[in-house]
Amino acid sequence: MAGSAIKTEEGRGLRNDWRMLAGRTVEVWLLGEHILTGRVEQAAEDDAILWIAAEGSRTRKLFDKRSGYQVWA
Repeated sequence: MAGSAIKTEEGRGLRNDWRMLAGRTVEVWLLGEHILTGRVEQAAEDDAILWIAAEGSRTRKLFDKRSGYQVWA
């Protein structure tokens, strides 16, 4: 994220270091559409995938970079 000036209204910035986000609340986006906001439960060491923790009736969700997902934290 270093040098990134783009932020969400909540002050979040685009992150490419997914493995560093465990325990953080993030926004997940795909093609300019907000998918969800949630807490990162687990992330792969290679930054390729992450799991957003289940909350309420929502089940745990898997997201991967190759599909075009972006994470803002």
